[in-house]
Parts: sequence; structure tokens; C-alpha cells
Amino acid sequence: MSDATPTARDAATASLERAYDSVLFVGRPWPNTHPARMATIARLVGIEVPDPRRARVLEVGCGDGGNLVPIAAASPEARLVGIDLSQRAIGEARAFAGALGLANVRFIHGDLRELPTSGDTYDYIIAHGFHSWVPPPVRDALFETIRETLADDGIAFVSHNTLPGCSIRKIVWDVLRSQTDAIESPPEKFARARVVAALMSEAMRMQPGLPQALAGEFDDIASRPDFMLMHDDIAPINDPVLLRDFAAQADRHGLTWLADADLFKHIAPAFGERANAWIDTVGRIEREHLVDHIRLRRFRESLVVRAGRGTGTPVAAARLEPMHLSAANSLVEQPGAAPPPPASDRSPAARRRRLLDRLVAAHPASIPVRDLVAWIAGSSAPGSALAQPEQALHLLLRAALAGMALPHAEPVPVATRIGERPVAFAPARWQAQRRDFVVNRRHDAVALHGEAQRRLLPLLDGTRDRAGIAARAEDWTPPGEARHALDDHLAHFLKLGVIDP
Repeated sequence: MSDATPTARDAATASLERAYDSVLFVGRPWPNTHPARMATIARLVGIEVPDPRRARVLEVGCGDGGNLVPIAAASPEARLVGIDLSQRAIGEARAFAGALGLANVRFIHGDLRELPTSGDTYDYIIAHGFHSWVPPPVRDALFETIRETLADDGIAFVSHNTLPGCSIRKIVWDVLRSQTDAIESPPEKFARARVVAALMSEAMRMQPGLPQALAGEFDDIASRPDFMLMHDDIAPINDPVLLRDFAAQADRHGLTWLADADLFKHIAPAFGERANAWIDTVGRIEREHLVDHIRLRRFRESLVVRAGRGTGTPVAAARLEPMHLSAANSLVEQPGAAPPPPASDRSPAARRRRLLDRLVAAHPASIPVRDLVAWIAGSSAPGSALAQPEQALHLLLRAALAGMALPHAEPVPVATRIGERPVAFAPARWQAQRRDFVVNRRHDAVALHGEAQRRLLPLLDGTRDRAGIAARAEDWTPPGEARHALDDHLAHFLKLGVIDP
């Protein structure tokens, strides 16, 4: 942080401010930024952090509040602050929070370097979609802000585009920027970018070898929303970094890279016996560096802590024991699952399948790990290794590292039944007719089905019983079908996780 004033902003920052004011970046919940998710990863690697439910939280580059406001709504005892360069975005964020009557979150319009230095500290700091998209001095200001304001036992989330994977994306960015930089009108920029991307894809598919494989990178531009094109693909600043360079920058500011915020992205022995043995011989950051190259990784969600707190230890199965586990969304959304194994099959493979089925059946809620361990151990074949609790914990950890299950330090706060006066999560009620998604209690963005659900969800505020809700729904429901349709919609809302517990 510094004494910079709005009039003293550098040209690059002023250009960014104009861009974000002209084309609003539509904010979404980003699950791994949630303090509860950060706390879970920290505890899995042996680092204790403050209670997320009562935390002090700062979001740098908070945009329109699409990420921070739902966190505030779900954590009324927490205190949250968001800062953003875009006056338009801050106006949207304040309107969102104001519509929900939230008194525990406030928003500051300004350059990060103008953040008031009042001695405030934060348990959790979030900087999603910020580091790679600002000028180098502002990146240093980000790390300096974290160093100055992060609580001693706090943790910060900093996402960033990553090399080497972004070297592939950079091919697209370089072409689109050269073809759109001189165009002032945003709609004309977007139209030109999509025309050029289609032409590039068509031409590359006619070439042999690698160009054919890369043509799909240009195809993706067709489905990108305008605000993503503006602030990512044709953004004037978009600088991916190697993780080891990111970690070195953090180190220069008295911070230490801890881990990735996504457990699925943690290193697992999945590269073959020889490669695994080789990777295990190098240091922590170099190991991550090698795996980023093996995976051609494009994006990271890095967690950093104060230097001196240590780097924790590799994720240990035993640390799962007091936690809860839920099915990952990707597992729930898998189409055409194979039939379950017969009841007589008590093999480890059958046990793993039944475990995943059980998690899917409970989705979006979580199940205590202790209950899962007892169930696995108690239902395994006599003499099976899974009858041992420590082996059952290893099975659960492997499911999490494979991206099929999510660990939670605390139970997922979703309803498991519909009451007579159902209440939907307040941010989701506000978003229902304003966005093409709503946020659920797991901090995921989920889609509603049709206009009826978009009109119905705002009615679930606890002031109406089912009969009253059905009476209101008769305005847009065929005669005599309102109550039956309501039951179906409520069941869908329950599975989406948008109903308050």
C-alpha cells in the first residue's frame, strides 16, 4: 500500500478502470475462495487457521460482489470488506448487499494502493482473478497488502494464470489482441475477435500436426461471454507466471506459498512408478513446478501464509477423521453411471463404488467422515484391509485427491428436507431473475430450470406456506397443476442446495 491518489494512477491502471467500468465483469461464487474451503485445506496440511464463521475477510478485486456477498450472507458473524477499481462494479456490489440488508460487509471503491491503512487485519484475504491481470507494481502492492494486513494465523488466496499451460492460450491471446487493439467499441471488439477466432480455427484445421490440435483453442472463443473476452482473452494485461516465480515473489514480501486451494490439484502418485520416484527426489516447489509441466497446467489457486508459519506437511489421511465429506459436483453430474455392483460383491472396487453412490445420494449435503469409516469398515469382507479404520481413511483421501469427493472441516450448511415454510438462500433469491445462475449454500453457481423456477425461488422467503406459494404460482402454471409443480420444483431446489437449513 502507498499514498497513491486516483489522479496519480499510472496509465495502465487508468486503462483497466475504464475497461471494467465500460464492460462489467459478472461475478460468480468461486468455491475455493470461501474461508471454509481455505480452512479445510490448511487443516489437511497441518496448519491451524481462524474460525471461518467469525472471520475478518478482505477481498481484493471484489467486482460486483458476486463472490463476497454470498459469503457474507452465509456468515452473519463474519466481517467482510471488498475493494475494487471499478466504480460501476462497486455500485453493483453495494446494491446486492443492500438488497439483502447485510450489515457485515462494506465495499471500497479505489486502487488497492489506496486501501485505508487503519491497522485492520484480516484472517482471510481473497484475490481471485487479480494477480495476472494488473501491472507489476500492483502485483507487488497485493503481496505488500497481504504482508501488512494478514493476521498472524491468517491465510490468503491468490489465483493466477500459470505457465507452461498458458503458453498455449497465449497463442490465442496474441492473435486476438493484434486484431482488436485498435477497435474502440467493445461490441465491435467482440465481433471481430469471434470472426478472427473462427477464421484461425478453420485455417489451422487444414494444417498437419500440432496446428490441428490447437484449433480447438480458437473454437472456445465462440462460447466465451463478452465480459470474459474483454477482461481475459483480449485484455491488455494478462501475465501468466511459473509457480516457482510466484512463490519467490511471495517470499520477497515475507510470505510463504502453502498449497493449492483445490485438493484435486495436489500432487498425487499418478504419473507412473519411475516418474513418481523421480518427482519425490526434488524439493517442494520444484516438485510442483515439474507436475505443472506434466499436466500443462494453466491456472492455479495458491494459498499463502506469513513466513515463519511453516509449509505444513503433505495431506494426511488421519486429518480427515474429524471432518465431513461430500460428493464433488463433477461426480454428481456424470451421465449414465454403470449399474451398482450386486450386494454379494464385497470387493474393494465394489466398496469404492458404493461409497461414491452414498455420497451422491446425500448430495449436496455432507456425511461425517467417522460415519463413513464405520460404514466402510463394518461392511467390508472379513479380513479385508478396508475393515481397518486407517485403511478406510486412505480410501476416502484417495477419493478426494481424485476429485470425486470434497472434504469439509464443518458440515455443509444445506437443508436435507423441505419445511412447510421453505426459505431459499437470500443471495439466490436476489439472483434468480437477474443472472443465468444462482449461488447455493455450498458456494457453487447452479442453474435453474426455466422461467417458472426463476419466478418461484424469490417467493421462498419464509413468509408463505406451501399453499400460499402454490397460490402465487397459479399465475404462471396451468390450471390445477400449481401444487404438483411446486413439489417438483422444491425437490429440485433441495438437490441444488439453495434451501437454507
